[in-house]
Amino acid sequence: MLFIIKLLSFLSRNKFDLLNPFGKTYERLGLTDGSKVVIIGGGPAGSFLAINLLRKAKRSGIKIEVIIMEKKKTMNIHEEKGLDGLIGECNYCAGGLSPKICEALQKMGFNLPAEVIMDKVFIINIIADWKTISLEVLKEMISVYRGSRPRGRNDSIYNFDSFLLENAVKEGARIITAEVTGLRYSQDGRVVVSYNGNSQILESDFVAFAGGVNGVVGNRLDAGEQPVSYLHRLMPGFRPPKVRRTIIFELNTGDNDRFMNKINGELYFILHGSRSLKLEMISIVPKGKYITVTIIGPSIDNSITKDNLRIINEFMSLPHIRKILPQGVKLKNICICSPNMTIGVAKNPYGDRIAVVGDMLTANLYKDGIGSAYEISAKLAEVVLTRGIDKRSLKEGYGPVIRKYQTNNALGKLVFLFIRICFSSSLFSRIIYQAVITERKMQARENRRLEKILWNTASGEDTYKNIILAMFHPFVIWSIISGGLFVTLRNYITELCFGLIWGNFARFTTGVEKESFEAKTKAIKEEFPGNLGEGSLDFKRMYSIRISAPREKIFKELGKFGDKDRKYFKPRFIDVRRISGEANQPGSIIRYNIYHNLFSFSLRLLKAIPGEHLQYEIMDGIGRGGILLFKIDVHKKGNVVIDSEYMLSIYVGFNFSMQLLKHLFPAFMHDVVWNYSLCQLKNVIE
Repeated sequence: MLFIIKLLSFLSRNKFDLLNPFGKTYERLGLTDGSKVVIIGGGPAGSFLAINLLRKAKRSGIKIEVIIMEKKKTMNIHEEKGLDGLIGECNYCAGGLSPKICEALQKMGFNLPAEVIMDKVFIINIIADWKTISLEVLKEMISVYRGSRPRGRNDSIYNFDSFLLENAVKEGARIITAEVTGLRYSQDGRVVVSYNGNSQILESDFVAFAGGVNGVVGNRLDAGEQPVSYLHRLMPGFRPPKVRRTIIFELNTGDNDRFMNKINGELYFILHGSRSLKLEMISIVPKGKYITVTIIGPSIDNSITKDNLRIINEFMSLPHIRKILPQGVKLKNICICSPNMTIGVAKNPYGDRIAVVGDMLTANLYKDGIGSAYEISAKLAEVVLTRGIDKRSLKEGYGPVIRKYQTNNALGKLVFLFIRICFSSSLFSRIIYQAVITERKMQARENRRLEKILWNTASGEDTYKNIILAMFHPFVIWSIISGGLFVTLRNYITELCFGLIWGNFARFTTGVEKESFEAKTKAIKEEFPGNLGEGSLDFKRMYSIRISAPREKIFKELGKFGDKDRKYFKPRFIDVRRISGEANQPGSIIRYNIYHNLFSFSLRLLKAIPGEHLQYEIMDGIGRGGILLFKIDVHKKGNVVIDSEYMLSIYVGFNFSMQLLKHLFPAFMHDVVWNYSLCQLKNVIE
């Protein structure tokens, strides 16, 4: 111990640097007044870096020059020297902006103009083998085009990348439209940037490469290819991140207003394909009358460009995809590309006066690449202005964020592996679905752990480390066992008992979350006083399902509730018949006979408003004086009313005439029967 103390004292007195064991003085390099920074690439990472550098430098009292070099065609942004800066080519991106990046833009003082926003997302649908789990989007989430619109479009070409680049120019950045072809050090150690076929050069104090991983779309980023080769000359140990080939294509919904109403405002994530088409990640992003689809998986990894159309056609034929995308969607003249997606982290991505940022460095695995670009570029700007631009300073300041992404993406692979296994299995996905629905019914929104895990995974809102920790929390495991496994087993036995065999019709969520149930129950009591009993009810249940059809059609089908030939609500042991009156006419009576007339009761239609609601009173038997209400409400996404799409809600409330009946007809039986029947009804109507 004494020896160590003396050694540390000696090193301190002699300013001996452990990283420089031969006693050489280590010179830190920094940006000063008049320093020139060149950013190669005008995408989000490059623009964010320029904006952050200029703002931070201004706050620090340092005047620097920032030049963005972008090889793509530019137009329509007029800055001091008449240079234009609107990205006019595609940037091969799904174009979803997560809540995290939307919040970051607001903090930066940026409001996206209307022509940049293609759609606002209100619902995230996670498509599992058993059922779809829909998550309400409570924060801003939007879709954009990163570059120009796909071919054949004649609307505005103003886009998200252009917006960011425009703001970088407003902060003081200068744009040069040219392709960088080489990098080298000058005699005084500055970086010489060659462009336009090495015919022109520019000396810089610091260079940031933000050129992405798609210089040539689909290339594997081999060490001998541009831009990797010239980066390697200044950073000999540099290795680009691992990438994965994707297929991105756009569909035109045409004039299918009904489908547009269905898809607009809704983001879809699907985590499985089929036995022949092996897919691991699918996103369907709405963009007005267009849809951007991204598919990733082993079948894409092992394909070549000429296979793209075959894969897309096979993808469009998958049963769970056909339920989302109707066959009327146009496949002719669609825009298709096969870009790389970053799934790893670059090695040694910095050197003296140079660093890599954006996708060529790393990105959040499968999610929120633009959010990653923002976070990483903000960190790099801070490092070069507060620590230095030499390799050691960059390693000390920039290294931790790189290691963070290495860990996060490794854990992300485990997260997606677990979710794929669960959601591609009918049994496992049913258990997870049921656990989520049970939690929704029982817990307030802020206490729903499972829903939060799915939200964070789908939206990119949290790190994979936190998601993993949340997945294995004891309360989450217990929720899956008690609210998922046990309830699924119980419901399956009930389905067998009542002869409810799921056919080819789609399965949809019918459970109502706790907050909605309480709000709707209160509204019903105010609208229909005197028909819900006094005080606490022995039984009260509500089920809702979204139906894409006119009100009148839904109302007409509900009128068949008492018809013998109806195509829904036909469980074994329960016979429902209209014994007097006409369909949907007040005064008509429907008779329930349960277990071969062992238990019976009658419903009388008290009130009927076409296209709005049907109110039945339980006249006798179990639940006498209770209510059965069918209510058709407009469906909203955010504050927007969706035409030709409505929410059908069913409310049942009564007191049992005998407490024994409460145990003979437990609430879960009603849940199982109505869940199945509402899905049948939706299938019939649509």
